[in-house]
Amino acid sequence: MKKSNPWKTLGPDGADLGVDDFLTTVVVRLGTVLKKAVTQSYVEGMGLTQAQWRILSVLAEAPSMQMTDLVSAAVVDKALVSRILRQLESQELVVLEGDPLAPRKGLLCKLSRKGRRLYDKAITEVRRRQAAMILELDPHEREVTYIALKKLYSACSNTKG
Repeated sequence: MKKSNPWKTLGPDGADLGVDDFLTTVVVRLGTVLKKAVTQSYVEGMGLTQAQWRILSVLAEAPSMQMTDLVSAAVVDKALVSRILRQLESQELVVLEGDPLAPRKGLLCKLSRKGRRLYDKAITEVRRRQAAMILELDPHEREVTYIALKKLYSACSNTKG
């Protein structure tokens, strides 16, 4: 008989974990259904892919970013970021320039006026939908989940692999 929560009494060998109980499986599945339930409709409504929205929204948080910093902040592969930036540039949503202060670091990226307008138009609804999903958890669950996810992210970020 399968345990209802194999994480509760988990030993260091992970012997009681089935593949469906792996942290990676649980998180990837949750991410997939969250994207469909929460983000897919508003992203498609803007005429963007989810990856394009990710880059646009990260850029919206700063006046400009070097591409290397954008790759780190977005947690997306450099080649994919480069392709997405070119797509967004062709839609006139971002401006890409060589960085005269750091020519070896490559491109300086920022939202265009059109990109900023699109972001500003969308972000209220985006936040509302994110909040609605987070509010499915009670206050204690929200606190524990937030802390646990940040802790796991930090542990993964500090792991050299």
